Parts: sequence; structure tokens; C-alpha cells
Amino acid sequence: MPPQLDGPSHSQHDNNPSSSRHRHSSSSSFDGGEEDGEGPRKEPLHESDSEIESLNQCKQTAISTLAQTKRLINKFLDSNESITFMSLITVYALYGDDVRMIAFQPNVDMVFLALSAVAFAFFLLEISLLCWCKQGYLRRPDLNAIRDVCSMYAWTSRKSTFDWISGLWNVLQPGSFYFWLDLISTFSMVIEMPWLFQSSFRGGGAERGGGVDSTVDAGAQAANNLKVLRILRMVRLVRLAKLYKYVSTKQSSNTPYNGDSAAKLSSDSLDIFPPGSHVGAEMSDRTTKKVIVGILVMLIGIPLLQADELAYRNEFAMKTVFESRMQLLDGVDSNEVNNWEFAESLFVESTDCIDITYSGFNDGLVKETIIPQGRPRIQELRIDEMEVITVSDADFTHSMTSVFDITGRVREEAILGILLTTFVIILLGLGMVSFTKDVHNLVIVPIEHMIELVREISENPLGKDLSFRTVDNNNNNNNNNNNKQKDDGMETTLLIRTISKIAGLMRVGFGEAGADIIGKNLNITHGADAMNLLGTGRKIHSIFGFCDVRQFTDTTECLQEEVMLFVNRIAHILHSIVVKCDGAANKNIGDAFLLTWKVKTDPQQITSCADHNYAADKALYSFVKTMIEMSKHEDFLCNFSPRALAELYERMPGYKCRIGCGLHFGWAIEGAIGSSKKIDASYISPHVNMSESLEGKTKDYGVPILMSEPFYKLLSPEAAAGCRKVDAIKKREGDAVTTNLYTYDVDLSIDYAHEERKKKETMKKERTRTKKRPVAANRKTQFSLFEDDGADDEGKGKNDNSSDGLGKLPRIRISNNFPQVWNSDEEIVQARAFFNEQLRSSWEMAMSAYIAGDYENARMNLNDVLDSTDGKDGPAQHMLAKLK
Repeated sequence: MPPQLDGPSHSQHDNNPSSSRHRHSSSSSFDGGEEDGEGPRKEPLHESDSEIESLNQCKQTAISTLAQTKRLINKFLDSNESITFMSLITVYALYGDDVRMIAFQPNVDMVFLALSAVAFAFFLLEISLLCWCKQGYLRRPDLNAIRDVCSMYAWTSRKSTFDWISGLWNVLQPGSFYFWLDLISTFSMVIEMPWLFQSSFRGGGAERGGGVDSTVDAGAQAANNLKVLRILRMVRLVRLAKLYKYVSTKQSSNTPYNGDSAAKLSSDSLDIFPPGSHVGAEMSDRTTKKVIVGILVMLIGIPLLQADELAYRNEFAMKTVFESRMQLLDGVDSNEVNNWEFAESLFVESTDCIDITYSGFNDGLVKETIIPQGRPRIQELRIDEMEVITVSDADFTHSMTSVFDITGRVREEAILGILLTTFVIILLGLGMVSFTKDVHNLVIVPIEHMIELVREISENPLGKDLSFRTVDNNNNNNNNNNNKQKDDGMETTLLIRTISKIAGLMRVGFGEAGADIIGKNLNITHGADAMNLLGTGRKIHSIFGFCDVRQFTDTTECLQEEVMLFVNRIAHILHSIVVKCDGAANKNIGDAFLLTWKVKTDPQQITSCADHNYAADKALYSFVKTMIEMSKHEDFLCNFSPRALAELYERMPGYKCRIGCGLHFGWAIEGAIGSSKKIDASYISPHVNMSESLEGKTKDYGVPILMSEPFYKLLSPEAAAGCRKVDAIKKREGDAVTTNLYTYDVDLSIDYAHEERKKKETMKKERTRTKKRPVAANRKTQFSLFEDDGADDEGKGKNDNSSDGLGKLPRIRISNNFPQVWNSDEEIVQARAFFNEQLRSSWEMAMSAYIAGDYENARMNLNDVLDSTDGKDGPAQHMLAKLK
């Protein structure tokens, strides 16, 4: 049998290296005398690893259990029930002793004594639990920080001795502000427990002596004891701050938190504000601490600086009686005895004395005086309700001790104590409100508003139009309160407006493609990646629309500086319509614009137009509607100086502003392009280039819009009914598969401006009859820095400043009733009416013959289409040119 090691001996060997070596040697001899002992040593090592792993698991379990226990206790301490209970105990600690002195007899003092002991125990229990559970409540000094502060370098490099002392105090401070507050307020209850300290001030009495000056000494000592007692009772008012702490914690626990992104505040804070505003909580907490300290220092310091007025009547009356009794030491004389008895009776009748005791007199007279009936006995009064005064001769051989009933004065002090406590509660509350209100309104609220703005922008940069919301809200509030002029000069208001404008500029500059860039970088607050602009992109599926302004080079040469007005007016109409149709503007490239409509659904899972929310219909409708609106508002687009207009129409007589559009659907990589010096949020993909190529081919086919087959397949039947296939091409040479190209027939020769003027005249006549003013639209576009389409047609809309100098902005009405809009929008129906069903039938036969290789029949049908359109149909011209 191999040597067996039981539990105790195994542990002993593990702790004793020599025993371990002996165990290895024994195992080796049993295994055949192997000198290396390799085999036997493996088993103990394996057992040791298992024990270590088991110990680590036990340690982790204990740590986890301890942390969970701390969280539960902390949650219990912050619960409404616990806060309410401790608040009630604090109220008792503030008023209980005074109420006892006013309304109850001494026989119930033990009940109050027990309640005070219970309150004291609960306060100590709370402090103990907070020290154990609340992080930062009981701070332990950092030895390294102490060594650094106390070093010679810190002393020689100090700015001032006061700063060095402040730094030393900060590192030496073992507890937080509220730790010391709780500790002092708790131990202030000892003055209400007679077995501790109370008897040393009241029960022990106050002896006066010293011959002729005994009265003066007694008065001085009484004044000192009274001052100390007042200070101790003032310390009790520290509990007011404890009560305020409970109330503030209860209010903060009922305050809803805004989001989960906020970090936890330290336990040294009252947590009045939600964790989203650390500045607000810190400023409020510091103000609260200063007000608490200021009020308490004032209440405790004022009694020390006041001169106490003591009543010397009792002392002087006792002195008279005592001197009369001292005269009897030379011999008892009847006259002198009568004088002493008269002085004593007068003293008893004129004061509240309830007991007189003489000591050291051997004259055979009484040593205790009989007190008149009706006065309370010593046994019936509390220690606090009695005042004991002793008068003696110079060598303290003879003395006279009197006990006075001061119940009235004690009750008066109790009433004043209740009034003082109530007054301080009101003062503390008003101090909190008055000190924090202005700071809260002028600093904390604006800062929290800024934080909320940044949070909203980072969570959803394109979700809300925040650019003028804050300014408008402030102006509305100021108009209601007649404080606009006052608030306009506040730096915080300027910062809020600046943040709002920056948000609008980022929204306009980055667009939808830069939403992730904005949100990601606003969420990064520290570390090396504080500005992480460049990185990997994100694959998306989207509809890409590319627009180009016709004859832009000639227009630029004619307009010169005013070409910016021309481009921006086109962009205003185009972007307003696109954004209202759930699209986004991405690039502005001089005479060209890139627009996108993201499709969040996987293309493989799209079965109906509802799956992509009619994105294709909205994209096509945006371009068709833009062309109609540009034709309708030609005066707005070409509102230039006389010189520019003369040169423009001289070079291009009858000039009309026109655009060409290409639409395609596919994937792209969304991200930031550029460097840390300059970036553009855009898309990289051959599908983006495809939309640009389609726009370029619109000139060859003679159409304003050209669409790819992937895009066409996303259209609803109502939208596809107005489209026609104009060609079937191969993407590359040698491809066997062809892709179809489509267009939407739009007749731009219609005078939409004339139709618009007729509508305005009709509306004006109707308004004249009904004497009603129209309600101006008040909409905001997603990327606009101003309300761009709420201008009134009669010139009562926005001024040049509100439109960035573009002039009076046109009103654009958009319908989002898809797909019914293709048959309900009168302008859309009118624009495609020229290409009727007969022409559409001839065109389809021509395209079928062309694809089948029957070019002769294709030419015949194409000529029919061309003749029916007076030779103006661009696709027919293009196809006939290909067939030659």
C-alpha cells in the first residue's frame, strides 16, 4: 500500500517544505526507486492547483455575494420607506426633547429616554451601513497623495500656504461632507441622555463661594456653563441638514432619469438632478453644503459672541440670608435671630426657592428651612427644572445651598427652541431656494439644455430639426415674460444658440450619409479616438438619383457671381421636395446633385412596394415634381440683375431652366471620404456611378428622366403605368444579359406658370368674397436652416434674411399619398397626358420588333410615334438613329 495522507497531515505537509520533500521521497521508493521522482510530484501539484482554483472560486463567490449584499442594503437605504422612517426619527430628534419639557410630566421621561436611545441607535446603524455600502461616504486617506503633498517639492512649489493647507486637508479628509454631518448630528443627541453628559451641566449644580466676591464668581461660572449648554443644543440643529438630506434624496428618487448613458454620481452628492447633468448636481450640492455650513456657523457662533445677562437676584438674596446667619456665630442673640428669620422668610417668599440647607453651623438652629405649601418638591422636578446655588465663606467651612424651581424658564426655553428649530428649517429651505434658484435658472438649466441637445443630436442627428427650436422657444418664453431683452445678453443663451446652429450646420454639411459620423463622434468623450472621423464604411442599399442642370456652362458665363443664386434656388426646390418625400441630399457638385433614398429591407426579401415604403415611387415623384415646380416658378429661378438677364437671353433666347435625372437602385458603402483636414460623407459604389451615367444618357435619348431596370422593378403599378422602356442595353461588351432602360413621360412644354397664375387669381377672388386670409404653411425641411416653404404667395412670407438671400420663396405643396398620388395629382396627370395609350401601344410594338430583330417593323412604329408627337419624341429619334 502506498503511504496514505489524511486531511490534517496533508495540510501540514503543504505548509512544511521538509515534509513535502519527505513525502516525495517515500513515493519514489514505492514506485521502484526512480531518482527523478517526476511521477510522484505531479499528483501533489495537481491537487494544489485544484485547491487554488477552488479557493479562487470561493473568493469570487464571496466577492459577488458581498457586492450583491451591498447593493441590496444601498437600495434599501435609498428606498422611500427607509427615507421616510429616518426622516420621522430626525423630526423626533429635533422636537422631542422640547416637547417633553413643555407637555409631559417627569414620570414619562423614561419613555422619551428610550425613544432617544432608539433614535441614537438607528442613526449609528445608518452611519455604519453607509460607511460599509456607500462608495465615497467614508473616504480612506490616500497615503501616496499624502506623501506627495508633504514632500519638499510640493512645499517649495506651492502658490500660497493656504493652498498647500487646503491640499493637505483634501488628502487627509477621511470622510465626506455628509459623513461628518451625520456623525456630528448623531452625537449631538448625547445632551439628551442624562447618564452621559447632561448631569455635568445641570445635575452637578453650580457652587459659588469666595466671600464677598462669591456672587460674582457664581454668575461668571453660570454664564460659562450656560454658553456651553447653548452651544450643545445648537449643535442639535445639525440634524436639520440631515432632514434636508433625506427630503432631497426622496425627491431625487422620484425624478425620472433621462436615458441610461449617464454615469453615477459620487455619494458625496445629494443627487438632486438626474445623472444626465453632472454639472447641475455638483453645483447644487456645493451650494447646499455652503448654505448648511453658513447657517450652522451662524447659529453656533452667535451665542459665543453675545454677552449673557444673568439674574443676580437669587444670589444677592442668598448672600443677605447667609451673612445674617454668619453673624450668629459670635453668639445667639434674639434680635439677630429675628433678623435672620425675617431675611430667610423674605427670601423664600420673594423667590421660587423650594429647599434651603445650611452646612457647618453649630449654633443649634435649624439646618433646613420649611418651604411654604404649594411649591413642588425636589423629587417632583426634573434635573433640568432645578437650579442649585451654594454660597460659602472664604474657607468653605460654612455654606448655604438653595434649590430653585425654574420650570417656567425651562418651558419658555423649550418653546423658544421649537420656534428656533422651525425658523431654521424655514431659513434653510428658503436659503436653498434663494441660493440655488438663480444658479439653477441661469446656469444649470441652460447647461442641461445643451447636454440634452447634444444627446439628441448624437442619438439621432437627423431625427429633429433643432436648429431654431431652442431660439424660438426662448423667444416665445421671453415674449410671454417680457424678458427678451434681459435674456438676449446671457452667455448661456448664446451657447445654446451656437450649439443649435452647429447642429444645423452639421446636419446640412454631412447629410444623411454623415449621421453615423456625427452620432459616433459626439458619443466619444475621451481617449485617443476623441475624433474618429475615418474608418471602415457601412454597406447600405439605396436608390440613387443624380440630377444635372442643362446648359450650365453657358449659364455660368452669363450670370457670373449670380450663378450661386441660380444653383441654390434650384437646390432649394429640389431638396425641399426630396426631403419631404423621405429622401436625403448628399452631394452638391456645382451643376449636379446626388440624392438618396435608403432601403432598409433586404432586397431579396422585398415582395411589394410596402416593404420599402414606396421609396421608388417617392424618388420618381420627387424628380417629376421638381421639373414641374421649376417650370412653374421660372420667375423665381431667373430673378437676376438686368445685366445678367440681358446677357443670358441674348446668348440663349427663350431660355428655360431644365434638369436631367438618372435613377438607379443598388448597394453602396457609406462613410467618410477624405482626411483629417477635410472629409465628405458620401457613398462609394458602381451603382452611384450608374445613376450618373443614366443622367448623362438622358441627352442622347432626349428625355428628362432615365431609369434602370432594378429601379423600375421597385415601382408600384400606378407609377409604372406612366413609364416606358426606351432601350435594352448590355452593361459591358460581350455580356449576354441585357438590362432595360425606362423613362417617365413628362411634358415640360406646358406653361405651368400660367396655370399657377390662373389659380392665384381664382384664389384671390375667392378670398375677396369671403374676406378670409389664407393660413400660411409652416413646415420645416429636414436639412434646412430656415423654414423654406412657408412663404406666402402674396409677399407676406419670409424676408431675404430668413431665406439666405434667395428672395421670396415659393410655396411647394407635396402629397405623400402613395401610390394614389400618380392619379390624384393634377399636374402629374397633365404632364404625362400627351403620351396617350395609342402612342404607348405603338411604342411597345416598336420596342418588341426592335428586340426581336424586326428592324423594318420597328422603324415603321417609331415613325408613327414621331409623327404623332410632331417629331419631338426623343426616344423615337434616338432609336431611329440607331437603326440607320
